[in-house]
Amino acid sequence: MRKKDIYFYNWVPQPLKFLIMLFMFFPILATNGAYSTNAGEMTAGLGILSEHIQFTNFATAIGMVVFTPFIKTFLFMRRPKMVFLIGYFLLFLISWICAQTDSVVLLIFCSFLTGFVRIILIFNLLFLLMVIMKGPDALEIFFLDPDDAHPIEGKMSDQERNLILPFIYFFFVSLAQGGSALTAWLAHEYQWQYTYYYMMGMILFTIFLTIATMKYQKRKFSSKIRLKKFGDLVAASLLLLSFCFILVYGKTLDWFDHLAIRTAFAVMIVSLGLFILLITHEKTPYLDSGIFGGRKVIIALSLFILLMILNSSSMFVSVFTGISIKADNLKTAYLSNYSVVGNIIGAILAHILVKKKVHYRFIFFIGFLFLTISAVYMYFQYQSQGVYSHMITATILRSTGMLILYAMCGAYGMLKLPMKYFGAWVFVMLTFRSVIGPAVGTALYNNAINERTLYYTNRLSQDVDQLNPEIAGTFNMTQMGSMLQGKSYEDARILASMSVKGRIQVQGTLAALKETTGWTIYGGIACMALTLIIPYKKRKRQLLKRDAVVVYPSLNP
Repeated sequence: MRKKDIYFYNWVPQPLKFLIMLFMFFPILATNGAYSTNAGEMTAGLGILSEHIQFTNFATAIGMVVFTPFIKTFLFMRRPKMVFLIGYFLLFLISWICAQTDSVVLLIFCSFLTGFVRIILIFNLLFLLMVIMKGPDALEIFFLDPDDAHPIEGKMSDQERNLILPFIYFFFVSLAQGGSALTAWLAHEYQWQYTYYYMMGMILFTIFLTIATMKYQKRKFSSKIRLKKFGDLVAASLLLLSFCFILVYGKTLDWFDHLAIRTAFAVMIVSLGLFILLITHEKTPYLDSGIFGGRKVIIALSLFILLMILNSSSMFVSVFTGISIKADNLKTAYLSNYSVVGNIIGAILAHILVKKKVHYRFIFFIGFLFLTISAVYMYFQYQSQGVYSHMITATILRSTGMLILYAMCGAYGMLKLPMKYFGAWVFVMLTFRSVIGPAVGTALYNNAINERTLYYTNRLSQDVDQLNPEIAGTFNMTQMGSMLQGKSYEDARILASMSVKGRIQVQGTLAALKETTGWTIYGGIACMALTLIIPYKKRKRQLLKRDAVVVYPSLNP
């Protein structure tokens, strides 16, 4: 006899349930307040700085981060169908506002709200899938502590979770990459607003599937999220938003010479103090500070920062293809699609390494090795006339290393971690992986490339005059060509000067990319060495019988 389903109508066959849920992931992962692949079109259409689009992407990530401490409470009190209907409707409304507005402030707020709604829908869908696969007790099984003396049948071990995690990350990362490629194509073929309209149509279809196939559920657990917790949420949001604001707009606003940067710094300090005060003095804090008492957590977070800083060097491919190959946003997005191949290789390789019980130090070493090899490969590709196909190898190598580290750093941080810290772990993991690491890495590489490009451009332009035969020949040919096209003598000289200046800037950018990539190689080697020398286990000492054997006091259940 067929088991009764409490979430879907009985007429929905089991394979169709999984297909519907897999489809429902796409609008969640693909919807954004602003799309980085459309940054050029949006900045031109709205007349705004590219930094605005960059900051909206961080606002989306921060919106996802600040909800995570509520995960456990939310999962037990939620009604899946109602959450889907409200969440997808909010995404529909946000997309419509983003397509219509020309206000940067409203765009940033909508991006933050998008991230907040997205993480709710992701966990609602992910745990609904888990319940259907594992049974109605999946939540209880999931939140059991690994050290439980009386384990319930069906509990997932660390080894089983580590074998599955690489493929879960592969699914999420690859689906998000597919969404980026789709949005880039829509903006290129039509207008950037069509990206939002297409997502609105997909969201409406998802709402229809939810109404047609899912049952209404009554709430089983009476749980409430206290309003005072939103003080912590606001403090955490202001802390991360001000931190990203400083790093994103620092170069543009000349750092602390601008009032906005000084104000953001003051907000960051005040919100940091308030956040620490709230989480250390509440009986049931928004973020349990005990999460930082585990050696594995600290190591995992540190590796996440190093990973995301090195991974930010992926911008080198975009910069190089733009100045050398003259690739537009669509070609750059299609090039990024090859990262799916690297994700597949990384997921399979990580699964094999875990299955063979290879020590984490060597898994991390292999991940950073792929990132370093990608940087070495790019180092020898910089030239005035680049080859588009050569960028594919670098993209695959980098995404392979990223997926290995992405999955296994997350898995390592959760080893023997009591599940009461699950929400806190997701919060700090996403904070370091999706906000702090990328913000620091992007700011570091952007400032390095700009500074070194200016340096090399000035250096190369020192010998650029009419006494240089090559420069003089190029200048005279451009001037004569412009005059033959009907330009005046003065206009022709201006165009010739701009042509020479463009060539020098290209050479200066290539030299800057080469130097910065060289430092990235050194950074990758340092990270590989670090993974080998980190003390992964706390050194044991001889204890008397009266001594208490406590390794991580703050993590004891």
